[in-house]
Amino acid sequence: MHSSACARPLLCGLLLLGSNSLAEGPTGDTPEIPARRLNLDHFIGGGVNPMVAEYRMHINYRQRLGQSEDLLWRNTFLSLGGHVRLNPAYSAVGPMVEWQPIAIFNLKALVDAYGFFGTAGMLQSFRSPLDDYSDAVQRARTEALDTYGTIGWHAMVQPTLQAQVGPVAIQNVFTVDYWDMRLRGGDTLWYDAGPDTLLPGRGWTLTEEVNLVYLAGPLTVGATMRYLLPLYDAEHFRPGEDTGAVDNTNLRLGVLAAYTFHDGGYSAFNHPTAFVTATWHLRHRYRTGVETTQALPFVGLGFAFQQDFVF
Repeated sequence: MHSSACARPLLCGLLLLGSNSLAEGPTGDTPEIPARRLNLDHFIGGGVNPMVAEYRMHINYRQRLGQSEDLLWRNTFLSLGGHVRLNPAYSAVGPMVEWQPIAIFNLKALVDAYGFFGTAGMLQSFRSPLDDYSDAVQRARTEALDTYGTIGWHAMVQPTLQAQVGPVAIQNVFTVDYWDMRLRGGDTLWYDAGPDTLLPGRGWTLTEEVNLVYLAGPLTVGATMRYLLPLYDAEHFRPGEDTGAVDNTNLRLGVLAAYTFHDGGYSAFNHPTAFVTATWHLRHRYRTGVETTQALPFVGLGFAFQQDFVF
């Protein structure tokens, strides 16, 4: 079984929309936003095609930047904290900062350290983007014990644009990731089931995600699109290989739904929310008919809740 950063951000991104800074509560009320609070976000989820599973927790101190009844300026904040991710293959921990100067724009940045256990079919590394990293190859390598534990670090910058008109909300999330993993031998790439492609051992990936949803009280339904582009340099290829002969990009399009069972306001247990998403691979090296039929979607399930301690 492979694991990932929560099939990022298909399931995780819903939480922001479900508690969108432009949205009112489910009964139309707009509770006062605390000036200061300690906020914890918990998420546990998994999926198939590829198989993923993870628990994630964010903890941060959030400071309100101003006080206004205008929807654009009502929920502005700066938060400082950290996050922890744990799954069967690795753990990651690091600091995080989040800034929302206006309701339609959010900026998040983090740095985290990775520790791989050498379990659950990971870590597997490769020498070239042209190498075969299909599920069949990875299963064979796992059975041959061709996996190993290692360490590395990762940095992310994630600007988000979000807006809501009546019950319809849209969110555009652009993510820039930098990876620096300690790979064995001369390997230059590694596989992670969340991005579901070969990532640079040292290099960049870009991800664009758009969510369009309808907010019907506790129920959120809509459509989602995600495009991921790994950026390879000549150093990632073997000498003499054609650097233009590979396409390890991913494009998924599908539907999503979330249901919030209870809105407890700013309390020690609030917004318990169940998620489900089904996204079809429109572009993938193996999941559009080469190894897996394109009719089989990635299906993800998850549960999230928040904790707020006001002071």
